[in-house]
Amino acid sequence: MNGSSVAEPPDFQAATAAAAAAARASSSEQDEWIVSECGFLDPEVQRTMRSGSAAEDITQYPMHGWVDVTREFHDACAELQPGELAQDMLFGLFEAMSAIEIMDPKMDVGMGFDKQDLPPPSFEAAIATGAIKLDDLTPSELIGIYDALFSCLVSWLEGNSMDQVLFTCLYLHAPSQIKDNALRVFCTAVRNLIVVIKNIIAVAAVNEEEDFQLYGNSALLAAEKAQPAAVYSSLKDVEDQLVRKCKKLTATEDWMAVVHRLRFMRHLFQVIYHVEQMASNDTVDDKVDIYKILLVASEMLPGIRNTLDRGTQPEKGSEAPNPMGFSPRIHDRSQPPAFPRSIKIRDRPASYQFLEEMISRFKYACKVTKYKDYYSALNFFIEYSKKSGQCILSRSVLQSLFSANMRMAHGKLPMKQFLRYSVQNFNSPPVLNAKHAVAADPKVQQHLENFFRYCINMNTFTQFIRICGFNRARQRDKLARLIEIFDPIQVDAARLDSMMNQLANERAMEGNEPLATALRHSTHFSTWVLYNCFRAMLIFLMSGFELELYAVHEFLYIYWYPYEFLIGFLVSALTRTENILLAQEEYADHQSKIQTGGGGASKNRKAAKPKKNKKQQRPYRAEIVFYHALLSLCGGMYKAMGALTKDGRVRLPLSKFDNEEIRYNRRFLPFAALTSPPPVSYAEFKNIREHMMRPSVEDLYTYAAKHFDQARNVLESIQNPDQEMLDLLQIARTNFVVMNVLARGHQKEVKRQPEFDFSKHSYFPIIKLK
Repeated sequence: MNGSSVAEPPDFQAATAAAAAAARASSSEQDEWIVSECGFLDPEVQRTMRSGSAAEDITQYPMHGWVDVTREFHDACAELQPGELAQDMLFGLFEAMSAIEIMDPKMDVGMGFDKQDLPPPSFEAAIATGAIKLDDLTPSELIGIYDALFSCLVSWLEGNSMDQVLFTCLYLHAPSQIKDNALRVFCTAVRNLIVVIKNIIAVAAVNEEEDFQLYGNSALLAAEKAQPAAVYSSLKDVEDQLVRKCKKLTATEDWMAVVHRLRFMRHLFQVIYHVEQMASNDTVDDKVDIYKILLVASEMLPGIRNTLDRGTQPEKGSEAPNPMGFSPRIHDRSQPPAFPRSIKIRDRPASYQFLEEMISRFKYACKVTKYKDYYSALNFFIEYSKKSGQCILSRSVLQSLFSANMRMAHGKLPMKQFLRYSVQNFNSPPVLNAKHAVAADPKVQQHLENFFRYCINMNTFTQFIRICGFNRARQRDKLARLIEIFDPIQVDAARLDSMMNQLANERAMEGNEPLATALRHSTHFSTWVLYNCFRAMLIFLMSGFELELYAVHEFLYIYWYPYEFLIGFLVSALTRTENILLAQEEYADHQSKIQTGGGGASKNRKAAKPKKNKKQQRPYRAEIVFYHALLSLCGGMYKAMGALTKDGRVRLPLSKFDNEEIRYNRRFLPFAALTSPPPVSYAEFKNIREHMMRPSVEDLYTYAAKHFDQARNVLESIQNPDQEMLDLLQIARTNFVVMNVLARGHQKEVKRQPEFDFSKHSYFPIIKLK
């Protein structure tokens, strides 16, 4: 090849183009390459090819003349800047992302071995070499293996591969071959626990790929048939044997530590197995028993943590969680190439801390049985989602306790009946009261049946509860789709209320005034649907702060929407519901007085004494007050962001790189499909913002301070506030002071963006001046 005419390329792409041009030029000049010009072949191979002796033997492995290209490779790489990627027709960005990075320990499985390393031993090889013991294990060895298995179990629940954590324990490969009774039963319990946990998580269906790896080496699990029902009795028998053995010994501390771990495993397995069984056969008594068992298990953990030093400890620098019985790299060769290789098994104290917190979450999940209506159950699920963190098993247990089958609530109540009772408990429509005369109207019942059947078919309300079981990041994505399907439910609920009002007019014309009064001005069903839709919208919008999705300059319109629309709609829905309940209470009292004053009453019958200081129904007063506090906080943040922006303290993106209208439409895209509340266009928002920004910066700071002061007053008026309310109170007080300081001209010449500290609350920050 004549390379003298080709200039030295300045970069990689130019070099590729120049090489292609040179190849085309040379191919036009000569029909075939001369063997001597093939620089990648050394002279010995060239002589062999000229003789033709090797070319005819097709049974031989292809003979290549390997040449060291390290220097040329480094020279080519030097032309690439950090972050640049070589691109070819057959190697683009997709291939680069799925390629194996050679010599990277996270992707190249061979990097974990030295040339002198022996292959990781299998269970049979470990027995043959004496690397593991099958009988006569000391208490220290048993404690070490038990603690290591608990650490592997916790690491699996945190999302790691079953093969890379649990099945690195060689004893789990064939528990039936273990002769030591205590170890064999414990390993059998772990294998069965794996199966039961997988079933719970699979049935609950609230896991994502980043939460939990549901599938592992199923061949190992299938090697010995799982028998979960027999595990409890086997653990109890071994535990009793060791207790009898301790009575004959003088030093029993080590053996009692083994007993405590067996007992804890027995209680943990019993709870999780009961939860799996309740998915198909749910009774309240089982849940009461589960809570008692959890109390016993939680009482045992402090004693176990105090004896962690009695077991064999991991060797320094080793990846194995225990010196005996574990082979960390036994499954490396069986994993796919792009599998995440780097696994860090939790240490033992942190693992038992995780188990203690998980048991506390299980106990809290058992309280879901107290909530028999949708309103209270949804509140519980939202609160539980904030506390459960990333533990997929805790979230799955709650789903199983409430509704393993999406058509059944609490395992035995059809979801349609559950929703009927929920609406009745929320705002008590007369048409759902069996004792009311209007409930016997067949036309009314037919409309109700159609509405609740439509709710079940749309799967909107059950899906809302299920979404609360996903991790916080996935909840936002799923809420966006849920909000869009609320619109047809809203339309159907409004149609049902309209039909009720139409029937009221028909009954009034027939002269049936009591039924007409019960049906007239009915907004029960549309109010119930709208309230749940507004809650989903508020959670979706505010979760962006928790997930850190919003830029600081976006805070203005994110806080503006709840302040101007959303929270006001929620307060309006709850206030309307309370007014409906009060009107029904007054109507019932009026009817009672009419019946009591009738002429048919006996003269000897004593008149009913009026109830003194009868308390009116205001079940949502506390929630309304809390929403008023949120309304003031959102107003304060909205006005504060407007003042900071006008004051030049908020960094804005360059106009040529940003389009605020696109950002705005993207943030509120799920709301665009709703009829109520109607979507607010970007043009309307701009008009509202321009009107808000007209006052001076000092006045805007003062307005923001007034809003924070209102929030402070509302939160201070709440009796028995919880921790969230106390945190919001501190935020309101601090931001009130900051706004007053800025209104007086503090740091007027310094235009630095303040710090927004979300450490106290996920939705509302403390504004800190730098």
